[in-house]
Amino acid sequence: MCWNSLSVVVYSVVFCALLDFGPSRVLAQVTIKANYDYGDKYKIGEYKSKLTLICNIEGTQDPKYIWKWFKGDNQITTDSEDPHHIDVTGNTLVVNRFVENDAGQYTCSLFASNNSPIDKKVFNVVLKPYMKLPKTATFIEGEKMELECIVYGVPTPEVSWTFENMTLVPSEHIKFLPNKKNISNAILVLDPITMQNRGNFICSGKNSVVFEPVHSAASYVRIKDKMAALWPFLGICAEVIVLCLVIFIYEKKRNKAEFEESDTDQGPETNNANDHSGGDVRHRK
Repeated sequence: MCWNSLSVVVYSVVFCALLDFGPSRVLAQVTIKANYDYGDKYKIGEYKSKLTLICNIEGTQDPKYIWKWFKGDNQITTDSEDPHHIDVTGNTLVVNRFVENDAGQYTCSLFASNNSPIDKKVFNVVLKPYMKLPKTATFIEGEKMELECIVYGVPTPEVSWTFENMTLVPSEHIKFLPNKKNISNAILVLDPITMQNRGNFICSGKNSVVFEPVHSAASYVRIKDKMAALWPFLGICAEVIVLCLVIFIYEKKRNKAEFEESDTDQGPETNNANDHSGGDVRHRK
């Protein structure tokens, strides 16, 4: 009999709790929807672009609710030292200039006024591959070409290369090297480079989240003749030789003209001197 009385009390408490339309029951019905890009967790950011994370409540939001944002286990607030980088306002988090360090796991959590948790959503934020090459590059025929693709992305992208729409693969002539961040294939090596390698090169990247390859702008590679550096030197030498010949010929002609002129001037003076000497001798007789 005592047991039956206890059961009645327990059932009464449970029944009363179910009939309670106060905050506790309202909180239990609250769910959050997040602005995922696809799936139920992924958000994709583009390099140096704005990224916005939003958590919305299905239904009417109680003004007493409190939103908190976390990256990993650390709570995020608007950075007072650099407020233009991350801005947190209620159910919205904005990264104004998204870079590699901003990728990671973000959580929006909803709390009641008494700080009890209500619901949360987790974002796996990734950085879409970003690929960049110089617009142009110039190399000398017969030398080694190293062309580096600037790569950003989280997870780390897989890099591939094309030349005039032809996919490049390793060979005796073609090699791929990692960059300083140890990203495989980020540096293309052609050794030696030939005139047939003149044209447009493109690097592409994809990762385990972004399956569609992202391409860089084309880089046009120019190839100079290996004698190209010698031609200006030979031209200068030829100019110096021609100038020296002109000066030599001019000086030779000038000296010859002066010599002939001196011979012409000395003839009459010599004759006059001889005539005077003869006249004096006759006069003395």
